[in-house]
Amino acid sequence: MKSVPFFVAVAALCLSTLAPAAANAGCCAPAPTPCCEPAPVCCPAPPVKVSFCVTDPVTCCKYPVSVCVPAECAGQTPCYVGCRRGFLGRKILTYKFACCGTCVDIVITKHGRVIVRD
Repeated sequence: MKSVPFFVAVAALCLSTLAPAAANAGCCAPAPTPCCEPAPVCCPAPPVKVSFCVTDPVTCCKYPVSVCVPAECAGQTPCYVGCRRGFLGRKILTYKFACCGTCVDIVITKHGRVIVRD
């Protein structure tokens, strides 16, 4: 009969250690997810290189030109907007990409050197 009180004491000890764990289970539940997820960050596409030929309006010489433009202008040919005189006899040709509205100035020196201004 000595074993019965010992058994009851061991059972009471086991139940006392399990009771706080059951009570704390709600506290350790995973936190609810926030109702508003942050919007994904969208980066614009990197610029692309476009090549085309420009014609000097005075000498009618053609020059190949490569410019970097926004990605939505890829594969488009720019429209000639106009020409104005620059410093030291330079000619400044302006071209516009209609699809994205980007303008590019091409400078042609009196010696035929081509400079691109983005």
